[in-house]
Amino acid sequence: MSRVKVLREMIECSANELRETSALAMLVRQGKITPRAIALYLESLRYLFSHSPELLRAAAQRSDELGRVGLGDYFRAKVHEEQGHDNWASSDLARLPASVAAGIRPAQAVVQLVELQRSMIVRDPMCYAAYVLWAEYLTALLGAEWLAALAAFGYSREQLSSVAKHLDADREHAPRGFDEVEGLWQAEPATSVVLEGVEAAAGLFRGFCEEICAEAQRAA
Repeated sequence: MSRVKVLREMIECSANELRETSALAMLVRQGKITPRAIALYLESLRYLFSHSPELLRAAAQRSDELGRVGLGDYFRAKVHEEQGHDNWASSDLARLPASVAAGIRPAQAVVQLVELQRSMIVRDPMCYAAYVLWAEYLTALLGAEWLAALAAFGYSREQLSSVAKHLDADREHAPRGFDEVEGLWQAEPATSVVLEGVEAAAGLFRGFCEEICAEAQRAA
């Protein structure tokens, strides 16, 4: 089995696990999500998206330093794709009542996720390329279900435009992303190194979901 196919199957397993066992998915199905929890979700997305262009540029520079010009070009192309996405989340936050979003800070797991991305770039930029693919494909797999579940409780696609727009883009990016990563992944790093980074990201994402649940239960 190719390395990229192993990565793809790992992401699909992660998506199924989140779909079936996530406390957040259960909370939303039960209609127990709260406006403050949605504010935490959106502020965390804003924080995450705001760092993407900077991280992509750092990954391109690191790739160039290692003599991997093709990988550097891959990251440079993505800078344009990711520019300004934090503004989508800011606009969504602005649609919430001011009292709901007042003083909201990003989830700690998302702050750690940004730092994890920095460490991936230093270790090997291919690890970061795999992370980008993980994020895109996970959104493509789960985004529509997530939006539909929230819509059932009054949060329309327009109110969650940062998610909806990412879903539309990632449905396009993810399928070709596997071919791109396959072509750019050289002998190094080892598959185990790349999968270790993706698993760490998945663990932090689960932590993010738990923080949203804790916020919802705090307000209940």
